[in-house]
Amino acid sequence: MRVLYVAPRYHTNQTAVMEGWKSAGDEVCFLAHYAGRTEDYSVVRPEIIGYSRLFLLLQAVYLRLAGKKSEYAADMKLKCGFPPVRKLYKKMKQFRPDVVITRERSVYSIVVTFLCRLKNWPVILYYQSPLYEKRKESFVYRVLYALLPQYSITPVRRSKRFLLQKEKPEKVYFIPFLMKPQLSPEEKTWFQDGRINLFCIGKYQKRKNHMLMIRTAARLSEKYPVHLVIAGEVSNSFQEAYYEELNRYVEKEGLRNLVELRKNLSRKEVFERYRRSDVFVLPSSDEPAAVSHLEAMAFSLPVISGDDNGTADYIENGRNGYIFRDQDAEDLYRKIEKIIEKPENVQNMGAKSYELVLKNHQFSLYKETILEILRKMKEETEIKEKK
Repeated sequence: MRVLYVAPRYHTNQTAVMEGWKSAGDEVCFLAHYAGRTEDYSVVRPEIIGYSRLFLLLQAVYLRLAGKKSEYAADMKLKCGFPPVRKLYKKMKQFRPDVVITRERSVYSIVVTFLCRLKNWPVILYYQSPLYEKRKESFVYRVLYALLPQYSITPVRRSKRFLLQKEKPEKVYFIPFLMKPQLSPEEKTWFQDGRINLFCIGKYQKRKNHMLMIRTAARLSEKYPVHLVIAGEVSNSFQEAYYEELNRYVEKEGLRNLVELRKNLSRKEVFERYRRSDVFVLPSSDEPAAVSHLEAMAFSLPVISGDDNGTADYIENGRNGYIFRDQDAEDLYRKIEKIIEKPENVQNMGAKSYELVLKNHQFSLYKETILEILRKMKEETEIKEKK
């Protein structure tokens, strides 16, 4: 089968999917709007399609007006960016896909969907809104839904940030993020350097709640031999300013021996941090669908996530980690302490994390779901042709 992906960028969480297709003997192609700064191209190297010249001109004007006020101004392209249609169509025709999977409810995906309908290529929408999301029924949204693929997949079941409904929409399917197992509990070395090593990863943005994590680590250090490493991306002036603010706080409070702040680590360096860690914490707010705690699980780590994370339920609460109340410092402290107060808790929960990765996050489920959607599409087409 020939599988074509079209997405804003080749995110690292796609690596296991690409590897799964190729290992199964399928052919895969990835077309990206742009290239990210830190991505793993070891399995598939995406082709960069880019944006139309008209959009790039409009974006330049918009960033000139809004770019200095908000670090998220550049994200406008994710929803509103549109492709160089001729270039995109040429690449799609050359690949001759059996299925196209396009990312996000966006202008770009509307164009992709139109081209797929023109050539009768089956197309599926991938997004990170919850499976049980309640659809908006205004005229504008009804038009939007009509222009996008009718079948969709999401790695999120429920989220506290969305208005939800009890029943699953008929043409929306849940497929959790996939993750390659990295380090079994039997291979892992615990409590390196004679301390409990806490790890946290996320872009240096305030919503990632790094300050909350630093203060919690400082409090834990009064009872336990903890050491905290925070790793994150710094790619603009806003992130650089926040990174420096954290550094000043660590210096002022005399926490330099307790807290390490790292930026722009390579994939290899991040994996080494997972190997050396004992507990992973994701303290972020407003997290649509994080994958970092699943990466940590693949390294046999107990994991903790805030409940404002769409994929927090990948954690089995009390078995391989805990979910804490968003931005609740006391709850975060208690949840970490529940894990680290006994060394065997860290090891047993880490082993459960690895087991869950093997059970729930492998490629077989992903491919089965895509094939099921394609069967349903084919049945619908046959019914229409008979009428």
